[in-house]
Amino acid sequence: MMKLRYIEEPSLQFGIDQHICPKSGVYSFYPYDIRNVRPEKIKVGIIGKGESIDKVINWLDSCKSHIKGKESKIPHPNLFLNFCGFNKEMGFKSEIIFDDSYLRRLNNSDFDKIIKSNKDFEKRIKEIAGLYLSEIKYLSKNKNPDVIICALSEKFISYILSDSKTADDDEEGLSDTLEDDESSDKIEREQNFRRYLKAKAMQFNVPIQILRDRIANPTSDMQDPATIAWNFFTALYYKASGTPWALIRKDSAEATCYAGISFYRSRDRKRIQTSIAQIFNELGRGVILRGEEILMNKYDLTPHLTEEQSYNLLSQSLKEYYDAVKIFPKRLVLHKTSNYNEDEISGFNEASKTYKINQVDLISIQHSDLRLYRQGSYPPLRGTHLIISETQHILYTRGSVPYYETYAGKYIPSPLEIKLAYYDESPNLICDEIIALTKMNWNNTQFDRKFPITIECARNVGEILKYLDSDDTMQLKYSFYM
Repeated sequence: MMKLRYIEEPSLQFGIDQHICPKSGVYSFYPYDIRNVRPEKIKVGIIGKGESIDKVINWLDSCKSHIKGKESKIPHPNLFLNFCGFNKEMGFKSEIIFDDSYLRRLNNSDFDKIIKSNKDFEKRIKEIAGLYLSEIKYLSKNKNPDVIICALSEKFISYILSDSKTADDDEEGLSDTLEDDESSDKIEREQNFRRYLKAKAMQFNVPIQILRDRIANPTSDMQDPATIAWNFFTALYYKASGTPWALIRKDSAEATCYAGISFYRSRDRKRIQTSIAQIFNELGRGVILRGEEILMNKYDLTPHLTEEQSYNLLSQSLKEYYDAVKIFPKRLVLHKTSNYNEDEISGFNEASKTYKINQVDLISIQHSDLRLYRQGSYPPLRGTHLIISETQHILYTRGSVPYYETYAGKYIPSPLEIKLAYYDESPNLICDEIIALTKMNWNNTQFDRKFPITIECARNVGEILKYLDSDDTMQLKYSFYM
């Protein structure tokens, strides 16, 4: 039954027209919500050392104007598109506003005192995070910004990366990487500081945007200035409750929502893996939910929900979804990175019936060891779809992109294995949607992502939730986890 097909690059919906590229779409056709209530003025607070705040302000000011795209030996203008500038006239048609009262400068001496203290590495990092959290609290209570920018100085980043402790030496610290590679360990330390800060900042009910102050003068190991600006301002616009772009509905009368389920282990590793669900519609609006603690089967190392847990998790997600968008979906698409067992299939279906959802698709999305080869030196096209059977498919979400006129990755791309555990919709449409959902990441405007936003979101949320205590505030919006 094997059959090969090609999925054309799906378009996205922007303000006045459609386009396949997020950058070109915003540049030419404005954000999706251009005709609706949207963030025309984004109030930002900025927290950091004095010199870091100065660098960020200068950079934000420079981004009001056009930024030329990256030049390379072989031109790829669609890949490295010029940034249109973040202003009222072009592109996003929005502007950043703040005054001196929105700037919260941290003292160098406070940083130095904490770093030189005799406390262990984790306590020092938490106290430094506390400097930011104190100012986030002040801004949220007194100034009501839309987004708070937390600027990290390179000196502080160097301190995190140069600490000699490893994950094994500091098991309870912010370095719970599973890899032994030193560079990976260093990257994980910085990531975990960011996750901790995002988790603890949720209680103040304002999304935060964390950036390093070297964004003002990017080094060769960073993205080019135009790409940095595209990614930063797209994320900022979304966090300010804007909708940069949307999926295109196949049927305007059909309400479909998409959800991702992931499992994560608590940081102390004493609690068994816990499930989380993320559910959203074609506009990227939806809710985040933390599920119940689960018990592992000693004969099966893959985590699974019981039938009751599956029912409860989806039921609660659908209730929260209704509260957010005021409608129950007619169709539910559920993505998971592990195989479904019979209890999960039964529980999810029962919850769907309770809320009168007419169509349910339960999809497993995993890495595949299978490879396809294309004549010539380029890898298979993104969108290459190999149908092995009705329930098993191979899908290249990364690969050569005709619009970019190149393959934009560093390594040979590997496809995804798509398994349909239970489905009502056409398998071809299900794979088409997976390709489209890889373009719904508002942290990155290069559209050839490997995983759909359902999976990326579920993973990101899990990494942050592990830093929340049981009595900490948990936000339902994805913008708090980006």
